[in-house]
Parts: sequence; C-alpha cells; structure tokens
Amino acid sequence: MGKKNIGRNAKVDQIQELTKEFSTLTVVMHQSIAHAAGLAATDHKYIDLLLKHGSMTAGRLSELSGLSTGSVTGMIDRLEREGLVRRERDPVDRRKVVVVLNREVAFQRIGPAFRDMMADVEKLYDEFTVSELDTVQKYLEAVIAFTKKQIAGLNEKRSSKQL
Repeated sequence: MGKKNIGRNAKVDQIQELTKEFSTLTVVMHQSIAHAAGLAATDHKYIDLLLKHGSMTAGRLSELSGLSTGSVTGMIDRLEREGLVRRERDPVDRRKVVVVLNREVAFQRIGPAFRDMMADVEKLYDEFTVSELDTVQKYLEAVIAFTKKQIAGLNEKRSSKQL
C-alpha cells in the first residue's frame, strides 16, 4: 500500500470517528433543546418534520419518521395535549385527517434555544472560505442521501420481518 493510501485511510478513519461524535452530540443537543422546551427529544424532531414538510396525515408522518402508525398516534396525542398540533379534516378528502402544526406555539417553545444558537453558528461559518463551505455542503448532501438510503433499507427489513 502506497503512502498516499495510508494517509487517505487514516483520514477516512478520522472522519468516521468525528462523524460518530457529531451524531451523538447532535442527539444530546436536541435532547437539551427539547428538555428546555418541555418536550421529549423525539417529539422535538417530529415537530421539525412538520415544519419542513407542512401538514400531513399520520400515515405520511409514519413514513417520514420510521415510526409505526400506533407510535405516531401516541406522539400526535402528546403534541396535541401540549397545544403544538391539532387534527383537522383534509379539505380535499374529508375522510382523511391531517396533522397541523401550531407554528406560533412551536416557535414560542423551541425558538429561544435556536435564536441564541444561530448567532453562534454564523460566527462559526465566518471561519470558512466559500470553497471550504462548498466542500462541507457536498459532504453533508452525500451523508444525507446515504443516511436516507440506510433508513429506507432498515425500515424495509423491519417491515418484512413483521409480515
């Protein structure tokens, strides 16, 4: 093995270790944010899904989250008790019920932690050139695509075992 490959392999190992650490710290950070808002970490992230994708059926929320429909129902019940979501009839298909995020309440509960963090994030980004940010963006886009593929595969395996 040439010197270049040894260096590359060592760099890949470092990146894998840093990625694992970042993943763990991300979970811990979101747990802290959720705790400050009086929520469970998972509920906080499901609010994120509703913020990103808008109102949706419980079935769609189940698809996006990987949770069973029963677990999604329990989560919706919790968030509804907190005033963070409400169930409404779909205006197009009255047979369907959609979960609607109460954005105002969500931002009141979760917003303060993010406002403080965003100022710090801007300072962090200022430490990188546009070219470096392009590389970070490319990496994150690839990791996101990879992670979505892994989630789909894991969910597919889980579903096939339940049949």
